[in-house]
Amino acid sequence: MKPISIMICMLIGLYACRQNSNELAGNVVELPVTFVEGFGPFGSSYGVLAAEYTLDNAGGAGWVKTYLPVRGIPEKWKKVVRSMVVLDYKQLVYQNFFQGNIDSSMYFDLQKSWDWEPDSTRLSRLPVRCYVYVIRGMDESGKTAVMIDSNNNLDFADEVPFYPETASKQDTLRYYKKSHRIEFDVFRDGKVLVSHVPMVIKHLPENPSQTTFLYSFPQYAEAVIKVSGQEYPIAFNNGFTAPATDEDTELLLVDRNQPEKSTEKVSLGHGIAVGEFIDFGTGNSKKRYKNLGYNPQRGVLQLQGGSIAASSYSTQPGFLFRSFSGNEFTSGKPVSLEDFKGKYLFVDFWGTWCKPCVEEFPALTSLYQQINKEEIAFLGIASEDTPESLGRFLKKRLVPWPLVLSDSINKIIETYNIDMFPSNFIIGPDGRIVAKNLHKEKLENKFRELGVLR
Repeated sequence: MKPISIMICMLIGLYACRQNSNELAGNVVELPVTFVEGFGPFGSSYGVLAAEYTLDNAGGAGWVKTYLPVRGIPEKWKKVVRSMVVLDYKQLVYQNFFQGNIDSSMYFDLQKSWDWEPDSTRLSRLPVRCYVYVIRGMDESGKTAVMIDSNNNLDFADEVPFYPETASKQDTLRYYKKSHRIEFDVFRDGKVLVSHVPMVIKHLPENPSQTTFLYSFPQYAEAVIKVSGQEYPIAFNNGFTAPATDEDTELLLVDRNQPEKSTEKVSLGHGIAVGEFIDFGTGNSKKRYKNLGYNPQRGVLQLQGGSIAASSYSTQPGFLFRSFSGNEFTSGKPVSLEDFKGKYLFVDFWGTWCKPCVEEFPALTSLYQQINKEEIAFLGIASEDTPESLGRFLKKRLVPWPLVLSDSINKIIETYNIDMFPSNFIIGPDGRIVAKNLHKEKLENKFRELGVLR
């Protein structure tokens, strides 16, 4: 899972419906939305309640000045751990830069690594509560208790401690008995607005000596589009770990006639992402729309209709995979999508920092040894890494297929808008996507179906 940028997240707020009709000029449809507590049809996502960095932490010292003093920590608690849960990292960075708490070097480094150009119309220089504080510690009974600064006043004296539920590796945070209503600020149209979102905290025992505390903001949104006289319900989320951001909106079409489908848990990254297409209707009444994402200024989900050319690019099966160019990391030789025309290509987006990515290598290596290399090739795209870290990784572990490092020059990650790791695609001989995000048995079965195994 991606560390900070993981975090594809949902803006929470209450907005009035401004349109009596869905249809707007320029084939753009604006759909009023309703927010619903829970994960709905989406797979749950979570963050880890990490302790605040200290000045002797080389990787996190730059964040220390962004922390705020809190009051009301129970005097009898022992081994207290403070965590600042950030609801919008870009707002946090922006306001702290202008407060002098983040230096220009860190500020511009973050812009580069996030491929971020700050928008002053959507970010406040003055501090807003784009965070919530959580503390945990051993209480008088010897158990680890947790408190959330739910009203965001930096004072825990008016909060009630609780013992978090235990999360299993199977359900993590999807099923919970109690959520906590969190207050925070959003900056919209030059004004600071108070908003709320449910928050859930659980603990995941990893071993007898260590417990990991996890959090999530379980809230998604619903909208309805009317096409050719038929209403189609849509569910969407922006991730469940940083609810004050609004950069990505992942859609699913919900079938009201088959309720069981709406309860399927679709993994994050498997829906219709921003820039991808969604179809409504069947036969001659079928219409295709492009997901433009959630617009927090208007409080609407935006879709763009119109004819879609056969040559359109997308990261969805059936569409052309946009070309790229880079250099193979070890040999330095040029690599591009055109090099693989006429055969299948498996493209794996991963990172040395990504534990699930690394854990997947043995299965991928075994599968690579079984393929007919005249029929299919493998290509790895190392993401959000440095040449040094990737070099050290390759000295310890053999990767038998070519690798390209996505960097600020080739911008491969940005080209495909990859924000979930690992992500993968199977590209057909014609350059169109055959399948995406298949792992383990599903990937092997797809290879067998395509006839590329020996």
